[in-house]
Amino acid sequence: MNKFLAATAILLLTAGTSLAGSFNFPSDDPVATVDIPDSWKPSETDYGVEANSPDAGTYISFDAAGAEDTEEVIKGVFTFLEENGVTADPAEQNGMPYQTLSWKGTDKDGPVTIGVGIVGISEESLAIVTYWASTETEEKNNPDVNKMLESIRAAE
Repeated sequence: MNKFLAATAILLLTAGTSLAGSFNFPSDDPVATVDIPDSWKPSETDYGVEANSPDAGTYISFDAAGAEDTEEVIKGVFTFLEENGVTADPAEQNGMPYQTLSWKGTDKDGPVTIGVGIVGISEESLAIVTYWASTETEEKNNPDVNKMLESIRAAE
């Protein structure tokens, strides 16, 4: 997780991309806004917005959750990954199993990096970011991903 955050911070400083615009999510009662490049073809979901890189190597979604539905949204993230054949490699710390919010794993096409991030938008709302990227295309897509992460903010 620390590597993911460190890489994110570094890439945020160097990221540059043409943005399609701002997406408020969820659209029916926005709590947050994110900027997504038009080339990623963003689309609305039940709780937010999702997008795929032009090379289809990286998937990212931004979902909003409040106290009443955080558990449902987080379960939905892991169900989505499972339904798409994404499995995390077992993680160990000092020989003991543990859970983290960033993993290496596989999907039907091979090795992937998986991440789930939680951003505190307000005292009542969270933004839940789901990240799934092919290790072959991850580095190429990181500037766009990091620009999107940098753009998350409370909806006005």
